Amino acid sequence: MKQRGFSLIELMVAVGILTIINIMIFASYPEFSQKMALKRTSEEIALIARQAQAYALGIKKSVSGGDNYFGFGIHFDKKPANSKSLILFADSDSDKTYDAGDGCGGSSTECFQEFKIDTGDVISELYTYNSFNNSTQVNTLDIVYPRATSMATINNDNTSSYAKITIKSPRGNEAKNKKYIKIWISGQISVE
Repeated sequence: MKQRGFSLIELMVAVGILTIINIMIFASYPEFSQKMALKRTSEEIALIARQAQAYALGIKKSVSGGDNYFGFGIHFDKKPANSKSLILFADSDSDKTYDAGDGCGGSSTECFQEFKIDTGDVISELYTYNSFNNSTQVNTLDIVYPRATSMATINNDNTSSYAKITIKSPRGNEAKNKKYIKIWISGQISVE
């Protein structure tokens, strides 16, 4: 009579193979998790830029009824105290720059909404590029969408054709822990 089933050696080989596969999966999980957090952060920032663009397209006149209402914008600041947040603002004085006033929630500010980066990633570099692709590194960046248009103004500068925001993860390989968000004056927004 033949007995069916696994021998002890066959069972140990199968368990050993499953153990090796699990070790390989769990060893690469922290890197995978860091990549996904960085991707999520950069996609959320691009979405906030699109939100400012949509608000500017949707508004026909200011809330107060005046005609001096310029539009909506996004403010980036790479200083360590501010590199973990960005601000969606309403440019109520039409100067195409963010006026902090007494901060978000205060009565003398243009801050519409502040977004915190909760993944541990930071805004590490801010650049503006002109039509000749020459770059200028800046400490703060204001991208403003005028009322009823998808075209942007970058740092109140008529020579800039696009801006590049670098999001950096504090963990992992230096070459693999960055994402770039490009915002063109034409309204195009991309994540690389």
